[in-house]
Amino acid sequence: MTIAIALLLSLLPAPQAPPAARLTDQQVKELFDRVDNDRDRFEDQLDGNVKHKVLRGPAGEVDVEKFLDDLQDNVDKMKGRYKDDYAAGSEVATVLRQASAVQRFMSAQPPNMKGGSEWTRLAGSLNDLAVAYGTTFPTPDDATVRRIGDHEIADAASKMADAADQFRKRLDDALKLETHIPQASREAAVAEANGLKKDADELAERLNDHKPASGEATALLQRAGRIESTAMKLSLPSSATDAWKSVLPPLATIAHGFNLTPLH
Repeated sequence: MTIAIALLLSLLPAPQAPPAARLTDQQVKELFDRVDNDRDRFEDQLDGNVKHKVLRGPAGEVDVEKFLDDLQDNVDKMKGRYKDDYAAGSEVATVLRQASAVQRFMSAQPPNMKGGSEWTRLAGSLNDLAVAYGTTFPTPDDATVRRIGDHEIADAASKMADAADQFRKRLDDALKLETHIPQASREAAVAEANGLKKDADELAERLNDHKPASGEATALLQRAGRIESTAMKLSLPSSATDAWKSVLPPLATIAHGFNLTPLH
């Protein structure tokens, strides 16, 4: 395959993957409220005989009422500490792991136990919370519980836009020296690099406006993948390859934030 054909193939549409499901910061805050409300309903409806029990298990004795109060305190901490620049990952991890102990207890009870239906509802909200923080519910003790907030991803997208613009300039300079490549192919490759900058700018704008942006993030990763598999396979000067390397760290942050596969 010639270089010219490879460059032209970069313009073909890539297979469309479904957008990654990611909540905005505002939606995460609403999810916190849902967890809080569902927890209240569960405790209100829980069988009184169970609520006032002291359970004995491998970890020792557990006062159910005190345990539920501790869970409420930790939900309050989770809600109170979440900020635009702090996603409260540690607090979320505490809630998920503590609630996982309740899940293990409830799974051993009769399905029609008083409060069982309310727990099922709460467990669904906790599962949504776990997904938003890159883990599962019930949550293993050694699980990584982390979310990259809108502000952090928007900052990465802005840095990537700047890096992509520098890459476009270096790529343009390099391809002008490749006179054996048709001009149309050179211009198409540079246009693709320019599109990467525009994609990053659009992603940053939507995140700063607290709008869902999974589709924009997916399109950005797809375009970066096309550039990686075509233009970056050429024998480019170090000025262009170094400029491309500057694109990759913020791109990796974006990929992680949207649960997308990063470039390798």
